[in-house]
Amino acid sequence: MTIEQLQYFYAVTIHQTFSQAAAEMNITQSALSKQIAKLEQELGVFLFNRSHRQITLTNAGKQFLKDTEILLADYQKMIENQYTLKTNHKNTLKIAMLPIFSQYDLAHKLNDFSKKHPSIHLVIDEIEERDLQYKLDYHDYDIYILRGNYHALDSFQNILLYEDELVAVISKQHPLSHLKQLSIQQLKTEKLLLPPKYTNISDLVIEACHQNHFNPYILRHGRIETILSAASENEGIALVMKKSLHTFHLNQVLVLPFQEHIQGNIFMYYSLDSLHKDIIQEFIQAIRPVQ
Repeated sequence: MTIEQLQYFYAVTIHQTFSQAAAEMNITQSALSKQIAKLEQELGVFLFNRSHRQITLTNAGKQFLKDTEILLADYQKMIENQYTLKTNHKNTLKIAMLPIFSQYDLAHKLNDFSKKHPSIHLVIDEIEERDLQYKLDYHDYDIYILRGNYHALDSFQNILLYEDELVAVISKQHPLSHLKQLSIQQLKTEKLLLPPKYTNISDLVIEACHQNHFNPYILRHGRIETILSAASENEGIALVMKKSLHTFHLNQVLVLPFQEHIQGNIFMYYSLDSLHKDIIQEFIQAIRPVQ
C-alpha cells in the first residue's frame, strides 16, 4: 500500500468517477484503475460497487475511507512540518566566534544585519579558544570568526575582517617606559604577562620569542583584565592585541608597539557549498570591512 494509492482512492470517492479522479491526479484512467485494483487485492476486499452507473463505496470502502482521511491528513501535516523545519533551517545561520564583540565593531554590524534581514535567524555562539577544536572537527557552523589560521578550515573560504597587532602594556614606572616602541629581543629578561595558554595570542608571543632565540619568562597567564591590572602594578609587561584595549581605562600604563609588527588578524571562514549559500553571501556583504 502506498500514499499514492490512498490518494487515488480518495480522489475516486470525491468525484465518484474514475475518469474525473484520473484527470485530477494527472494519470490515465487505466493506470488509476489498476492501482485501485492492486489496493483491493492487497486488502482482500472490494472498496467500490461497480455494478451501478455511479460508483459507490462498499461497507468495507466506507470504513477504509475514514482510515484514509486520517492517514492523508497526518501525511499532509508531516509534509507541512518538514517544510517548516526546512524553511527555518534554511533561514538560520550558525556562527561560531571568539568572544570579541566588545573589541571590534561586530556587535553593531550583526545588529544592523538582523534589522535588514528579519527573516534570517542568526545563531551566534561565543566560543573560548580552549573549546574551539571540537567545534572545528565537526564543522557544526556555517561561519567561523576567528583569530589566525586553522588547518581544520582549509576547505573553507575566508576574508580578512580586522587587522590587529601585538602591543606591550607597561607601567609608567617601568624602566622601559621612556621608549616609543619595543623589540622582541628586549623582552628576553622581562617578566611577561600573557593571555591564557590556550589562546592564539599566547602562541604568537611564544613563537616570536623562539624566533629570536630565547624562551620567554612568563610570570602569569590570565584574562586581559587580570594581566592589565598586574601590569599597572608594575609586576611585568602585559602582551595583548592593540584593538582589545579600547574598552579599558589605561591611566596607569603605557601602550608600546613592537618593531616587528606581530599580526593577530581576525578572519571570517565560510563555506559556499552549504544550503545557506545565498544567506552567507548577504552576510559577507554586510560584515566585510569597508575598503
